[in-house]
Amino acid sequence: MEVTGSFMIEASREEVWSVLMDAESLAGCVPGVERLAVIDDKHYEAEMFVKVQFMTLRFQAAGELKDAVEAERMTVELRGKALALAGLFRNQLEVRLVHLGDKQTEVSYHMSLQMSGRLASLGSLLVKGTVTKSAAEFAENVKKRFERIST
Repeated sequence: MEVTGSFMIEASREEVWSVLMDAESLAGCVPGVERLAVIDDKHYEAEMFVKVQFMTLRFQAAGELKDAVEAERMTVELRGKALALAGLFRNQLEVRLVHLGDKQTEVSYHMSLQMSGRLASLGSLLVKGTVTKSAAEFAENVKKRFERIST
């Protein structure tokens, strides 16, 4: 399943990059993250949940920063398993930052999500809608974080 999108932030690319590279701070912007443990500057573990129409799914996940070009782009891979439902997932996330002018940055993203087992049987339309909604909520949370910084 592929999900793409973009959003604008009233901040420089360097400021946005700084927040994106701070996993603990960023975790507060990601819907459903209950616990995040930073292993090192490229690896972390998380416990999270996702509300899908008629149920809440809980996951254990491991993340890895695969590639990064400072203040320009990054690739993060998240792998995990559902705790109460048989199934695994892998999400490859590519993020690009584009300078648009005085303290304005466009954040564009492309997610490639793969699921297996009973998790996949929930149906891609149901899961895609939830992932798209979560991505929009994440974007709003990041924007609000920068509004708090600038005030």
